[in-house]
Amino acid sequence: MKWFQNITTLDDLRKLYRKLAFEHHPDRGGELQNMQEINNEYDIMSARLINSNTDFSENRKTYEHQASKDMRVKLDEILILDGIIIEIMGSWIWVTGNTFPVKDRLKAAEFKFSHNKTAWYWHFGEYFKNSRKKFELDDIRALWGSEEVTPEPGKKHFVSA
Repeated sequence: MKWFQNITTLDDLRKLYRKLAFEHHPDRGGELQNMQEINNEYDIMSARLINSNTDFSENRKTYEHQASKDMRVKLDEILILDGIIIEIMGSWIWVTGNTFPVKDRLKAAEFKFSHNKTAWYWHFGEYFKNSRKKFELDDIRALWGSEEVTPEPGKKHFVSA
């Protein structure tokens, strides 16, 4: 593995993928060959981590395979948008920042807007809330952790939150 060495969890894999995709995506000035290598290695490593996890049932493994694939696709669709902040919290992608100019692109990528959190979100599959408790974004960050991408004009960098 060239791009994903010493990765031991799906969360770490997804965080590193987002960082690498942000830095190497062709629409952000990266090379197509590098992005293809990153995508291929991500798929291989994701499959390894999911299949080797003895705590996952077969249904959970199927879910995780599809969630990993779909998350990669969704990140590729929005990484090119300017003025937004992208965070992965658990298996959810949250988008904040200056989203009004790109709201139609977010809708086209199947993101939904949460009025309570004033943020756009995407989650693989159906979501059923199990409690009536309302969580703020900071509560979700505290529960699941967060990795944030904050692009600056003319600069490529990755900020860990």
